[in-house]
Amino acid sequence: MPRPFHTLRTTMKAELALLGVAAIWGATFPVMKAALADASPLAYLVARFALASVLAAPLWPVLRGGMSRRELGAGLVLGGIIAASFAAQTIGLTRIGPARSAFLTSLYVAFVPLLSVPLLGRVPRPASLAGTACALAGLGLMTWEGGGFRWALGDLLTVACAAGFALHIIGVGVFTARYDYRRLFLLQIGAAALLLVPALPLEPLRWSLTPRLALALLATAGLATTLTFYVQNRVQRRTSPTRTAIIFATEPVFAAVFTALFWPGGTGLGGADLLGAGLILAGLVVAELGPAPHGAASGPDAGASRRTADSP
Repeated sequence: MPRPFHTLRTTMKAELALLGVAAIWGATFPVMKAALADASPLAYLVARFALASVLAAPLWPVLRGGMSRRELGAGLVLGGIIAASFAAQTIGLTRIGPARSAFLTSLYVAFVPLLSVPLLGRVPRPASLAGTACALAGLGLMTWEGGGFRWALGDLLTVACAAGFALHIIGVGVFTARYDYRRLFLLQIGAAALLLVPALPLEPLRWSLTPRLALALLATAGLATTLTFYVQNRVQRRTSPTRTAIIFATEPVFAAVFTALFWPGGTGLGGADLLGAGLILAGLVVAELGPAPHGAASGPDAGASRRTADSP
């Protein structure tokens, strides 16, 4: 039975908003790459999450009263995962190009079904396994050079970041079904800023507040952290987890486009890199196209199925 027009229109608006989130995230890769010429990675991240916490001030009242220790612990755990993942990604971005970083980061969708087995006891669907194989083949193409794999430190750090983001997706799926997503959002970005501070002595500190760095901080803290995380949590319930995953799979495509337009030297991806990137993107989509098991939602955010059906 066709859905009422007003329901369809609401779903379309939500999905367009999520597409905007993916576009903003993709656009930040060349922005961050440029900003890291003026600041060391960890210092940049501390400033980014601290500023994001300040910009989220209108939501601070939700933290008053009624928050259990378990809810606080959940937010701190998710914040710790974010801190470690973004640190790996940002340090890796100083060693590889922004388009390559975006495509390697997108492997989190392939990691989710694999990590769901030991963490949630959920066996991956055949489509998820097929998508994982496709994405891994693409990763192999992107890292193969001269008869061997081209694994630079930046690549390894970025793949570790993808695994961390997969853990974060699983954790958010579990914890947002139990606790207020607004509190978790605030706790995560605040905890990420605080947990990164003790790591600052691990790197040679660089900080030159140039117009380029200031613009990058405003863009990544205001748009790519506070705004996008809020929009995602607000509208994702109006569409299905499957559709959300496919929409977010466009993030590395946006990154490649913005890199080609604004980063000196174009995309930084050769023929084999582009083919590998295409396979990774295809793997992300294939992993989300198969039918969900009976009684369970599909997609990496399947934990949200407690609040919404798999079909909008």
